[in-house]
Amino acid sequence: MNEEEKKKTLAEIEEKKKELDILKSKLSELNSQKEAWFEKKRRASHEVSSVAKSLRDAKGKRNTFTKQVRDSKQRRQELNKALKDRMAEMQRLQQEKQDIARKFGIRIDPSRIQQEIEQMEFRIETEALPFNIEQQMMRRIAEKKKFLEQAKEVSDVFDKIHALRKEIDKIRKKADETHRKVQTKAESSQQFHEELIESSQQIKDLRKKEEEALKKFVEEKEKWNAQNELVRAKIDEIRAMRAKIDGIDFEAKKKAKKADEKKLDDQKRSVEEKIKKGLKLTTEDLLAFQANEQKNERRSRPKKERKEEKKPKKEEPKEEKKKEEVKETAPKQEPKEEPKKEQNQEETKTEN
Repeated sequence: MNEEEKKKTLAEIEEKKKELDILKSKLSELNSQKEAWFEKKRRASHEVSSVAKSLRDAKGKRNTFTKQVRDSKQRRQELNKALKDRMAEMQRLQQEKQDIARKFGIRIDPSRIQQEIEQMEFRIETEALPFNIEQQMMRRIAEKKKFLEQAKEVSDVFDKIHALRKEIDKIRKKADETHRKVQTKAESSQQFHEELIESSQQIKDLRKKEEEALKKFVEEKEKWNAQNELVRAKIDEIRAMRAKIDGIDFEAKKKAKKADEKKLDDQKRSVEEKIKKGLKLTTEDLLAFQANEQKNERRSRPKKERKEEKKPKKEEPKEEKKKEEVKETAPKQEPKEEPKKEQNQEETKTEN
């Protein structure tokens, strides 16, 4: 490849680089779209998880209140049954009381008579009553006590009725409290049930959004993959063209190096022949022999040391200044290795 062909190839590389920039710009745009849909999908998934947690909480609370409602209803049923049984017992006692009162002609509750007796006795003991009034009260107390003896049978029935009435009131109060609890807990259970239904519908809607975002993300990713393949293909084209130029330069350098080595070997053999024959050596012979010795010495050293020798040494500021002065006085020349510099820049850009 001559210089004209090299220039033409480098021009083609520049065109390829422009095409590559356009492809990369499109790739970046597709990547932004792809990532935007992925973010939408991620947010939808996060919302689904959050609502699902609220749904589980609402479901747990609803189930708790539902169980409490069921237990309260069972308790209310038990109390209502007990109340019904006590009411039946009350009817039986009322009928028994009527029968006994009819038999003995009793129309007053014996417990009330006992209270009257106690009140009159307390008055006699605490008040200074006239003698005649005190005697009258004593006679009335005696009559009432006689009545109580006759009404002893009916008095037991009255006591049972009073005790049963208190028990009925107590059971009725508990039944009413249990009924209120049933209503309150049933309302709470219904509230959480409605929240559960609402959350379920919300999850369905979010699932649709999540699926749509995922579908769009997959579509954009396929576009991005296709565009990325175009970018890679364009980079491969540029690299292939660069490699072609580099390969030619390398082969030329390789041939030149082999020619120099062959020349040094020939000179070395010539010097050795002169030494054997006792001939006089020229300055050129001595320089060639010395160059061969240095080459052999480098080859005998470890690979690591040879690499260290190849590294450029840091020069003193004074020497750099001198070199700069020399450069200023020397005529400007075009660098011979400029294509390689462009190559390195291209490789750096394409790899980034």
